[in-house]
Amino acid sequence: MTNYLIRRFFQMIIVVLLSTVAIYVLLNIAPGGPLSGIKLGSLKNRPSEADMARLEAYLGINKPIFLRYLTWLIGDDWLGADWVYVGLGNYRYPKLGSDGQQLVTNDPNTGEQEPQWNYARFWTDPSPALLPTGYTLWIWGEKTGTREFTADHIQVKPPITEARPKDLVAFGKVVSVVADMVTIEDAGGVKSTVTVGQSTTYTFPTGEGLPRPENGTWLNISGLTSSYGLLKQYSGFHNTNRGILRLDFGWSWKLAVGQPVVDLIKSRLGNTLILMITATVVSLIIAIPIGIYSGVHQYSGTDYAVTTFAFFGSAMPVFWFGLMLILLFSYGFKQWGLPYMPSGGTVLVREAQPGTLEALLNISKGSFIDRLVHIILPSIMLSLLYLAGWSRYMRSSMLEVLRQDYVRTARAKGLIERVVIIKHALRNALIPIITIVVFQLPGIFGGAILTETVFSYPGVGRLYFEALSASDWPVAMAYLFIQAVLVVIATLLGDVLYTVVDPRIRFK
Repeated sequence: MTNYLIRRFFQMIIVVLLSTVAIYVLLNIAPGGPLSGIKLGSLKNRPSEADMARLEAYLGINKPIFLRYLTWLIGDDWLGADWVYVGLGNYRYPKLGSDGQQLVTNDPNTGEQEPQWNYARFWTDPSPALLPTGYTLWIWGEKTGTREFTADHIQVKPPITEARPKDLVAFGKVVSVVADMVTIEDAGGVKSTVTVGQSTTYTFPTGEGLPRPENGTWLNISGLTSSYGLLKQYSGFHNTNRGILRLDFGWSWKLAVGQPVVDLIKSRLGNTLILMITATVVSLIIAIPIGIYSGVHQYSGTDYAVTTFAFFGSAMPVFWFGLMLILLFSYGFKQWGLPYMPSGGTVLVREAQPGTLEALLNISKGSFIDRLVHIILPSIMLSLLYLAGWSRYMRSSMLEVLRQDYVRTARAKGLIERVVIIKHALRNALIPIITIVVFQLPGIFGGAILTETVFSYPGVGRLYFEALSASDWPVAMAYLFIQAVLVVIATLLGDVLYTVVDPRIRFK
């Protein structure tokens, strides 16, 4: 069993990596990209090349395609880095404000102040790698050609209120950084090329361009990844992203601009778990007994009823059934003067209105009962959908098992029918059900996209739908990646559970 699990672990890694390639390629071949609308704007409103470069850097689409995928996978904090921290976790250092003091956050519940920290695995010394696109530079040095300069000193992001010195050789916003060559653009759109050497000095704003901390164990990798190393042509793409393999999914582009994708998913995950776990448990509790009874009493009236229901549930459009539930229990009950149910959301956004089920039950806003009432309709919709398929699978599996020789032998020994069904037939009949139910694990995370959309339920499934509609690629790719990981885990879990329910199955 141990050897089998080790082999499956490596197979899972390969499958997940291949899935990341498919996810990234499929979502990055869209024509035009996310900036197509801006590029097609009028000349008056069209941003400058420096602003476009800043936007492309923010979205991560300024890199070559192979590097875009690689940095999405493992991050871009190692590009241009001079040092790597050797330790179990990331190195922690204070997050400083403009006054040079460590920033703090106030706990809204206790009022206590907690210091803020930055975390780093790689460290970059002051160099061109720390000059992101869009930053304003003041440059002192020498002119070597037409719009070409060498830099002795660079002031990064100078204060707006400070007058520009007269001895500058160049100034402007960063357009691109390639190794030790920095391209800048002034307010008139004129570009200049600045060559930066290892002797160049820098002045950064407070909290940026800090020297490497003396404490901790650091390994020098400047010969490989720094602005003067072997991979120097990619050092200008240095950033702070850690990549999806380190659970950093980036920031949302459209749905919540600047908010981490992880936080966005966390804000919806609780709602999805409540809905999906409720629907899954209710479906299993009902579907398995119904399938067993239908299989044992084949061609009975109950069997015909279950079969008819299964055909209806399988053929029924999910969105249509959800709309019918809303029309009946929300709109219809309201028209008939009956206590009507909420048609969407997770909790009341204001006090319960007269005539609603919440008002009848005197439910307080945000309470457990309030959440329970709001998931009744979407959980009914999902439960009936799962019931239809799972009860049918359970029936077919029971019919097959009941015809096996060992079941006939158990009956021939004089065992009562209940023992034959539960002890001998049921365990083997559960194998197909395990295959189906374990693949519900990704569904529990991902939610039911159509269900959450129809009922305006703020879950992860609806978040994915909104991300696709708004071309918010980081959110969509994070959703698909987590789904891919859960699918391979569910596959392994199903194989392990086979050995639990059927002693004849062994992995060697």
